[in-house]
Amino acid sequence: MMKKLTVFTIIILLSLILSPLAGNAGEYQKTPITHSGDFNKMKELLGVWEGKTDMGKGMESIKATYELTSAGNAIVERLFVGQPHEMITLYHDFKGRLSMTHYCSLGNQPHMDLMNPGENTMMFVLSKKNPNLASVKETHMHSLRISFDDKDDITQTWTLYEKGKKKSEVVIKLVRTRV
Repeated sequence: MMKKLTVFTIIILLSLILSPLAGNAGEYQKTPITHSGDFNKMKELLGVWEGKTDMGKGMESIKATYELTSAGNAIVERLFVGQPHEMITLYHDFKGRLSMTHYCSLGNQPHMDLMNPGENTMMFVLSKKNPNLASVKETHMHSLRISFDDKDDITQTWTLYEKGKKKSEVVIKLVRTRV
């Protein structure tokens, strides 16, 4: 009888402890997040873009897309969509400031911080605190400048570093498509 009472008591206590948690099971608790003005400016790019660039082998056509992900807390940029050297850049706010990580066809993922918040042309530079590289001497994209020429035209300038020094720049002019 004592054993049954102890088991019964444990079951009652567990149900009292767990029942508040069960009421929230399966619910998504979203905390309102205020994004930086720069993140909101990047959201203006959502959609499909096309252009041309020279990556060192002559002019080629490029398709780029921008889309929201992570409940609206990150922006995924895809460059060279559908091509073997397709790359992804993920833009997000960190401590109230826009930053990005570039998943490069070179096989690395440099992390860059926005150096000039609030300006029309955004300048991202390799993070000194968290470059996300095995070595800053490896070949990597070191910076990105995005010029918002108008609502349907942007220019990206990617700066490539090799052995710790600037090697080249790639300029990509993109125009929003009317899909």
